[in-house]
Amino acid sequence: MPIEFIFAYTSMGSVLLPLGISAFQLYRLKGSSLYLSYLLSASLLSDVSSYFLGKSSGNSYLIANVYLLYQFLTLSKIYFHELGQPRYLKFIAIVFTLFFFINAVFVQGLFVFNTHSNSLSGLVLVSISLYYLFNLLKNLPDDDIYQLPMLWISFGVLFYCGGTLILFLTNNFLVDKFPGSHRLVWILHNFCNIVKNVLFTIALWHNYRNLKHSS
Repeated sequence: MPIEFIFAYTSMGSVLLPLGISAFQLYRLKGSSLYLSYLLSASLLSDVSSYFLGKSSGNSYLIANVYLLYQFLTLSKIYFHELGQPRYLKFIAIVFTLFFFINAVFVQGLFVFNTHSNSLSGLVLVSISLYYLFNLLKNLPDDDIYQLPMLWISFGVLFYCGGTLILFLTNNFLVDKFPGSHRLVWILHNFCNIVKNVLFTIALWHNYRNLKHSS
């Protein structure tokens, strides 16, 4: 089996790790962990739908683009909740949504991979996750910091969005200069997604442990 398919299938299956952990605490999830479980469920649905659509020679980019918007809004909601509901996050979410629809309808189209929206989404989410981590360092909790689910969620957002941002920004250059590099770009993208899901698994595991200790 070609290595790109190995990474693609592993990436698709890796979401089952955090979903499995969330299943153990399904009725006790709240706040950021609950929103994260929604995002993971949407990720699985998006991957499975894209897989079967691809098998039937259909265009799966519409699904990917819709999932991009849902991912951005859900992660924004998580940080909105954790940062004390700052108004600027509402403003950013509204501006990005408008940009997404303008780009999807009038610029790149709904049925092609929306690189502009992906790049902007990555840039904004990297900035928000860094801002959260900076505030966390300024106001360290009394408990061990590594037990905070949001620490691991932010690491996952930072690794995935930062990694894919670089990939998408350099994709056109790489394809022009190095024919065949598009395959490598998607291998690296799937690797970033696998690491992100592992970090989300750690976040939900700590949330599960915290719930057990508090009961």
